[in-house]
Amino acid sequence: MAIKSINRKKKNEKTFEELVHDLKTSNSEKVRYNAARVLGELGNEEAVESLIEALKHDKNGSVRLYAARALGELGDIDATQPLISSLREDRNVDVRVRAARALGRLGGEEVVTPLVEALNDENSQVCVTATDALIEIGDIAVEALITSLVHEKINVRCDATRALGELGSVKAVDHIIKMLKDEWVNVRIYAVTSLGKLGDVKAVPALIEVLQNSQENELVRAGAAAALGVLRDQRALLPLRELIMKAEELGELEDTALKAFKKIMAANWQNVPGAINKKVAVNSK
Repeated sequence: MAIKSINRKKKNEKTFEELVHDLKTSNSEKVRYNAARVLGELGNEEAVESLIEALKHDKNGSVRLYAARALGELGDIDATQPLISSLREDRNVDVRVRAARALGRLGGEEVVTPLVEALNDENSQVCVTATDALIEIGDIAVEALITSLVHEKINVRCDATRALGELGSVKAVDHIIKMLKDEWVNVRIYAVTSLGKLGDVKAVPALIEVLQNSQENELVRAGAAAALGVLRDQRALLPLRELIMKAEELGELEDTALKAFKKIMAANWQNVPGAINKKVAVNSK
């Protein structure tokens, strides 16, 4: 075991020039992808050109994967277009995932459209990684994500709805409220969750409507109850109370509604009629 450890250490002690040479010329795929990995860890931007060449032309997927990762770590904008090309065109799923992640780290308006396009990738991991990359990029991705809310594919609408909730832009509130009417339950689940994260009480009436709709999926209704608890608007108190009182026993929906009710009461007790008197009565006992 000690010998192996020493050998591994020696491999990592190659000079920058030796690593670049290995990446360009070695016949061993393992040597090339290890060179790409270490070049990213070293943080020397002089490696960018060689890594881009490996990303574009190396026949081994693992080499291209580590080249994409290294380019993201180095953060040089010269890698943006090559990474976009890999995201769009590389047949290796893992390379596309790494390219999406790297583009999220690089940021900038140039990467938004390709990442939004990647929400439609045939592989779900690429879609999820592209979504996370858009979240990392921030506000400049909001408009493109709003446009994606009307995409024909369910997973694109789901990912866009989730991302907008994470980004927290109030521009998205009205658009996500509309997603509460989406024909697919997964989209509606993401919509209620995102409306809670966005924190705009404009969504309260729409969430109450979902809560009171007995034909709606229970997970969606429970999500609406949870979102109302986050928003802490006292308009939700009566609908939540009615839902709880109608139940013969508390299931997941009613339990979530009860927790939301308590959160809203705790936040608004001074404004709820009779609440002050009740508090005084309790304190006097």
